[in-house]
Amino acid sequence: MSVALGPFRFLSFLGGIEELAAGRERPEALKNMDARLPQPNSLRRAGDDTQAAVLSAVELLRHEGLPASDRIGLYVGQQQIALDFCSRFIQTSYREGPRMASPMYFAESVANNVATHLSLTIGLKGLAQTFIGTRSAGIQAVIAAAEDVESGLVDSGLVVVLGVATTVTRDAYQAVFSPYQRQQPPEVKFLRGVCAMLVRRDAAGQPRITFAGVRVGGPGAKAQVATVASLWAEARMPEGTRVLDSTLCMSRARSMAVLNQVVPTHPSPPGIAECYALDPFARLLADGVNHPGALGRAVLCLGEEGTAGMLALDGPPRLVAD
Repeated sequence: MSVALGPFRFLSFLGGIEELAAGRERPEALKNMDARLPQPNSLRRAGDDTQAAVLSAVELLRHEGLPASDRIGLYVGQQQIALDFCSRFIQTSYREGPRMASPMYFAESVANNVATHLSLTIGLKGLAQTFIGTRSAGIQAVIAAAEDVESGLVDSGLVVVLGVATTVTRDAYQAVFSPYQRQQPPEVKFLRGVCAMLVRRDAAGQPRITFAGVRVGGPGAKAQVATVASLWAEARMPEGTRVLDSTLCMSRARSMAVLNQVVPTHPSPPGIAECYALDPFARLLADGVNHPGALGRAVLCLGEEGTAGMLALDGPPRLVAD
């Protein structure tokens, strides 16, 4: 048995995947989330990113006609969203006193808060897992879903991957990206968005997951080449597969040199901003818009501390549009 990945429900605070692929922005894209969310719900105090995650999952399940059941597993890949809310809560408490800290900061400081809101709002009572990291968190969520579907633990895996732009993440990124410009760091464009997708047994019109894997090698270029090479060797993708890069902009030149030693890699559209866990999926979808066709697609991630990840499909992903 093999498993399929799709369809994708992509939502962004800057517009749809077509705008993203073309480098355009549509800032009003998710202004009316409240009206689109299921009613009643307990999301009034939830953050915008959490609400967007619930909305993408709800609209995907509705489109596929898949009712909530305990046979649907939930797998969330995200950055440290909770860490940002912890920071806000502590800073407000120190500066203005605990009574002035928003209750939302405390509620959203739980690491699996997105999975909790998804489960409660949709009515999912099955397995729920959260993967926290950077580039590879979303791929790890797909891996877990695929393993559980293949083993029969669940019938379907609902994977929800978030890309956010928290204050903590932005400050930390800029401190590394521009260490000598702490007072006036250059602006780094981040993509805030979410992608929901279903991992299921083979389904018509949906690409099979040919390979998904994550490796931790060493920080040096030689170790990184070996790590990426092991992922590519296991994937056994046919010649002609479109291989995309997913790397941090502060190390993109070095990372591309590493990736291209293993397999010729296509650069992604310049309009895609930094979005961490969501990055591989945004690049896969944007490539499908710019280069439609039946060819298989793979995305290679090279992240922090020698981490490498790969997701390979035997065809282009299918997008559920607005």
